[in-house]
Amino acid sequence: MPNDIRLSELKVGAIINTSSGSYDSESEQKMLSILKRAGVVEPRMWCGGADHMEPSFADAAEQKLEVLIVLGGDGTIRTAAQACAEKGTYLITLPGGTMNMLPRALYGDVSWEEALKKTLTAPSVKVLSGGRIADKHFFIAAIVGAPALWAEPREAIREGDIVDTIEKGSVAFRNMFETKVRYLISKEIKGEAEAVALICPLISQEMSDWEQALEAAVIDVESTAEVIGLASTAAFGKWRDDRNILLTKTKRVDVQSSKDIPATLDGETVNLGRGAEIDFVSRAVNVIVPVKQGT
Repeated sequence: MPNDIRLSELKVGAIINTSSGSYDSESEQKMLSILKRAGVVEPRMWCGGADHMEPSFADAAEQKLEVLIVLGGDGTIRTAAQACAEKGTYLITLPGGTMNMLPRALYGDVSWEEALKKTLTAPSVKVLSGGRIADKHFFIAAIVGAPALWAEPREAIREGDIVDTIEKGSVAFRNMFETKVRYLISKEIKGEAEAVALICPLISQEMSDWEQALEAAVIDVESTAEVIGLASTAAFGKWRDDRNILLTKTKRVDVQSSKDIPATLDGETVNLGRGAEIDFVSRAVNVIVPVKQGT
């Protein structure tokens, strides 16, 4: 049974990343109007571009919010989810970026306005699982290894900077096969690979969101052509059939390398140093979603 929640009785704040693709000049007023009609009293609002997100989250943390609404891309949502996980704050994630993987999984393929309206009309609490590397959480997926370097050229492509794309892409290719990652999965499966991807249950196509594990995909390629082929199959959602991928489920993965290991956590690039432990977190953050019909 869903855990109903009365938002009108809670202290609510919202952070809008104005750099996100779903933002327009009226977004703040639209959100305020939707919140007001739902009975939310005097919500705090922070609006700004990517360079304003850090101070916005810092200010929001000082307000001791009980509910945080965030409109932004996957990286902004990951930051919000981590903040809520640490504070025990309820989270509403609205689709504001290109992929919108977490909002789509939670609310369906709808606009942020529709997602917010449905949630406020019949809110319930859903406990979301995820993963953790040191003090950083992820709620969609972590990609560990040289292919994570493609996150930067991907962003350059989105921003239309062709020159920057070529430069960053060249660096990524040069590093792609330079150093492999040694992995140990569940203290049983070990080896070396170009990358290891850890996918959270809510996002995985092969898992139910209640399963208590991460889906691990061990990726090993032998040539540039195979990297391009893997990227193509990934784009069409057929990457699971690629012969260079080993799939399993696990609660822990240990990774090591002779050089610093690049990684992306929900699209955010991080450096893991030369070794890290990646763990499944069963109760990572409480999100607010619409009550399902029939419950």
